[in-house]
Amino acid sequence: TWKCWAHSIHGHRCTSFVKIRNGEPIPVPYCDKHLLNGDGALKVVNHGLLGKCLIARYTLPSKYRLVYHGYRGKCHNCDKEDRAISFYPPNSKTGKNTKTDPNPNMNGNNNKTNITTNYNGVLNPDGTGCMIQFSSCPGPTERQNMRSTFNYWGKRNGNYGGLEFKTIEVIPQNAQLCFWYGPGWWSARGVKRLDVGTVKHPAPLR
Repeated sequence: TWKCWAHSIHGHRCTSFVKIRNGEPIPVPYCDKHLLNGDGALKVVNHGLLGKCLIARYTLPSKYRLVYHGYRGKCHNCDKEDRAISFYPPNSKTGKNTKTDPNPNMNGNNNKTNITTNYNGVLNPDGTGCMIQFSSCPGPTERQNMRSTFNYWGKRNGNYGGLEFKTIEVIPQNAQLCFWYGPGWWSARGVKRLDVGTVKHPAPLR
């Protein structure tokens, strides 16, 4: 059994346990309530200039764990609004997300694992309680305060999955949670990268 990762709006850890939903080896670590409604430690608010953003309802510690989750499918074209994230499902037996290269010396990777061989579409958070979909990308003078760990949940060709994120520093109350989208995200959409911090909801500066 797995205990739900989410917290209440008052900071109390959820006491519910997570059940297997789609036959996956390890389920997304939120109970049904928090899978639908999101983690109470977080809050989605209006940004003003950039639509919505995600903030800490109260101060979060470093290494606080969150889940980006959604329905597995194909990636939309860049001309449409897209909050999907790439999906690398875990091995059904080992629970690991990486696949060992059978010819490491030949391929020049020194026996390292190659996660790209396990790609299985994207996780689309539309219509779910996934709150990380509203996290902003830090602007030119800002930096991220959380990042993914490449620890996934779900199964190959399954309907639903998730990706672990962790905060990498203490995040003050009302501050934004930000992660780096990658350089290609901006150029593919023809969008200019801007600073996202506001007086009410600051983002961490470089």
